[in-house]
Amino acid sequence: MATDSPVRFSQPDTPEILNLIDSILETLADTINEGEFPEIGYFNSSKKNVRYSQHTGYAPIDDTPSFIDGRKVESARTIAGLVYGLSRFREHLEQGMSMSLRDFYYMNKVKHVTDVLKISNQNETNRIINLSEKILRIRGQSIPREEFGVVSSPKGTFFGDLTLSDLSGKKLNCTNAGEYGWFISSRPFEVKIHDINIDAAVFVEKEAMARNLIELGLAEDLRIGIGSLFGQPGRNMRAWIRRLADNGIPILVLVDLSPWSLRIFSTIRSNSIELSNIRGLATPEAHLAGMTANDFWTSKGMLSEIEHSLESMSKSDIRCAQQNRNIPAIGKDEMLNKENEMMLKKKRKGELEAFKSFGLPLTELKGKYRKYIVSKAADVDVKLI
Repeated sequence: MATDSPVRFSQPDTPEILNLIDSILETLADTINEGEFPEIGYFNSSKKNVRYSQHTGYAPIDDTPSFIDGRKVESARTIAGLVYGLSRFREHLEQGMSMSLRDFYYMNKVKHVTDVLKISNQNETNRIINLSEKILRIRGQSIPREEFGVVSSPKGTFFGDLTLSDLSGKKLNCTNAGEYGWFISSRPFEVKIHDINIDAAVFVEKEAMARNLIELGLAEDLRIGIGSLFGQPGRNMRAWIRRLADNGIPILVLVDLSPWSLRIFSTIRSNSIELSNIRGLATPEAHLAGMTANDFWTSKGMLSEIEHSLESMSKSDIRCAQQNRNIPAIGKDEMLNKENEMMLKKKRKGELEAFKSFGLPLTELKGKYRKYIVSKAADVDVKLI
């Protein structure tokens, strides 16, 4: 059952996962050998099985089970796909190897496998992976696909005075890992953090602004870490943000004034309905650090001088904002709902790149960025230098 405090991911070890996969495969084999049709139960990520709370984000409640009934032709094919998938996951995990979503799709294109499973596109194999996450559970928690070897390409970077050892075992400082910093591991819960010398972490929606903040030396000047989300953050970035929050680092999220950007922030803070069964991807204590309606549409707004830079919302932007009303993490949140409604009223949006509309020399632009970040941090009781 969901609780009123964030539930952290309890990381299983490899032997536990291997034993669980073996147990499932053996149970299915025994059922078939006994002449019975197998049936697999699991809890789907739907409104029936998900609860939203500002304290936990989206959390599973295991209310209404779903079943894959082996007596039905399509379900039998799904079970066959699960058996094949679990066997491949087990093999890779035992050998310490990983695979991508695309790798798994091509594993299903082996001739004798294709003849049986009739896989026509990657959506079908992705569904097998998603089902595996729901079926593989230890201590009441779903096992993320990364833990049984299925990973995505790393997305997102982090720059700042933080020392860690990545999955290769190499020790590095995130200020010395390249111009953007460290590319976030696909399995950040297994990264060892040795030393943290930052007072907050600022995660920026746009890569260009994150890069500028790094180039202007604001990470060092303000003793902050700077993360680049590259748009909607991947699972690896959300898990990394959770890791930092668990280490007592205040989390500030710098996004556009856009209905899409509200979704980005809400995903960081609350996770999503679809991935509610995967714990450790929500950071309810994350703070929205801009852009906001007050920045542009109040007399003392820090960006009121460049209100002219705002652009008209497109039909898809307006539709997104209207849909946001029905997303619990936005519609039920007083602050985010207010931002969303103001955008619908004004029908205008702003981008982080709008800071360039001040037309300032770089030294003065640095001061503008600095003042903005410090002020936004102070608004949520985070003190920066």
